[in-house]
Amino acid sequence: MDITTVLRHTRKGILTHRWALVAACSLATTAGCGLEAGPDDLELDSLDHERIVEIITESTCMPLVAGRNQDVGTVCTTVDDTVDTSAHCGSGATGVMNITYETTGPWQLVNTQLVVGTGLEHIFTNRRGRTAFNLFPHLQGGLQGTTSTTVEVPLCEVGLDGADEICNPVKAHIVARAEVRRQRKNGKWRRKRAWADGESQGCRHRLGNFFTMKLGCSADPEPPPPPVAACETAYAYSPGSTCLLGADFDGDGNDDGNAGWGWSIGPVAPNTTTEWPVYAAVGGCDPNNGTHVGNLSISYDGSTAAVAFERVGSVTLDEEQIYVGSGKLPLDENGELSVDPADAPLVFDLEDATQTSHVVTDLSGEIHVVYHAVACGDGLTPDPDPLSVLTDEFEADDLSAWNVYNPQTADVAVEDGELEVRPNLDAWWYGNDEAVHVNKGVTGDFSVTAKVEVTNLLGQSTVPGAPYRIGGIMLRDPNAAPGQPNTYHMGIGNMATGVATAVSKSTAEGYSDVNVVPASTWPNDPNWSGTQAEMRLCRVGAEVSAYVRLEDQPWTKFDAHVRGDLPTTLAVGPVAYTGFEQEDLRALFDWVEFKTITHPDDCFAD
Repeated sequence: MDITTVLRHTRKGILTHRWALVAACSLATTAGCGLEAGPDDLELDSLDHERIVEIITESTCMPLVAGRNQDVGTVCTTVDDTVDTSAHCGSGATGVMNITYETTGPWQLVNTQLVVGTGLEHIFTNRRGRTAFNLFPHLQGGLQGTTSTTVEVPLCEVGLDGADEICNPVKAHIVARAEVRRQRKNGKWRRKRAWADGESQGCRHRLGNFFTMKLGCSADPEPPPPPVAACETAYAYSPGSTCLLGADFDGDGNDDGNAGWGWSIGPVAPNTTTEWPVYAAVGGCDPNNGTHVGNLSISYDGSTAAVAFERVGSVTLDEEQIYVGSGKLPLDENGELSVDPADAPLVFDLEDATQTSHVVTDLSGEIHVVYHAVACGDGLTPDPDPLSVLTDEFEADDLSAWNVYNPQTADVAVEDGELEVRPNLDAWWYGNDEAVHVNKGVTGDFSVTAKVEVTNLLGQSTVPGAPYRIGGIMLRDPNAAPGQPNTYHMGIGNMATGVATAVSKSTAEGYSDVNVVPASTWPNDPNWSGTQAEMRLCRVGAEVSAYVRLEDQPWTKFDAHVRGDLPTTLAVGPVAYTGFEQEDLRALFDWVEFKTITHPDDCFAD
């Protein structure tokens, strides 16, 4: 019997909340959003008994981050014990968490999505581990033009209620996302997705950012505790494990599009006793990139499995999610395979645990194990990626860090926080012809990712209209002879098909292998306008590969080629070209991100 049928957990329902448009914290300093603005000033005489709820986490403000790493504001949390929540929580209930979004500079709010719970099971996801924002209980739209909004979350939703005499500390898990906008000089609006960044609250990553706030009760508020140690996702690993990224667990012959890294271990035969390392902060599926934080031992006799973790070094465990069963993954509440750790049948909220042990019964035959944990301690944060310095959000309106190849073939400028490329007529990458390429030099194995908008000069789709208008990203041999380009690129636009397309092209000395996919078959979304997408190129060893996705969708592998002819150092970055008699193409790049990778599975990582 699969253990998921024995120890099934369900997601708890979350009540509908009221909205309040108030300003709760100052942006002048992070400390300004801390306890000074919260229950310190509360008069206990206003309550029925001497008990108030307070935030006991040191910092109560998180950066609001858009794009890849652009600070556009803050998300701050305070507690108001005086608010009557009886309509939502029952007679006598009081107290709310006020979660305030506030933008800075030219950025405005468009909408917000928020969920608050006491564990990972309250962060709604689909079976592929992607956050299901449509299920969030707080979905607020119509905020255009505002720079601040506050959500009131009744404290009863995290198990703290003013009507209760007993108060146990809880750790609130919060996902706060928003859509923000800024106005371009032409009057049109540029939009971005933004998250409350979980890194500054323990470096915790799961299916998009989330952060935690620890709440406790006191009649006399106490000083905040010391800073929280850095925390990172951890998984048990065994040689031959199946990486969650790029996997085909459902057996349909296609990548499942899973969101997070990690491993499914197995099969494990009866009468097996073994031990596996547990790695944190890997970020992909190469354990050499992570930190060895402990070991997971398992003893399986054919019906019962004893599973135990013991730390290595000084780390402690903050959470555990464990699956042991006959299938490679647990099942979600709809009976479908799930990589979401919250769908594991064994979920534990720990407090500085150094070792754990569990027994799983009613097993039979070969089994699989997925062990996920949150490990905390010094030294867990990965070393900075040396390629991260190449990433550009284009907020400085400066092109000096980039090289522009064939600048005479296009107008290239940075303005309004975007890179804009407008090719001249008949300036294209075709055969022996070469056009513009905005690039930086990159050595070794890497990925380059960009968010791209490709339109005509009126901001509309490139179809219908003159053919051959493409914007995207390229990697290029900088030492190739003139007229004999060695390149690999992908883009979206118009390739003389009459419909919006995605295209990739592998060119060796002017001879190309072209892959053109119409919008009707990719990205398999009838609402796709064909003007915006995220694109990624990877180089691992001799293989180069292309990936593409729409916002909030999984990465789709577009194609791959073996290009052993390409040198170790390549010119990499945005490209745009046309092949007709009118100048009618504009490619806008919101950001371009560079990362070091070591395995093709890393190309699926967010």
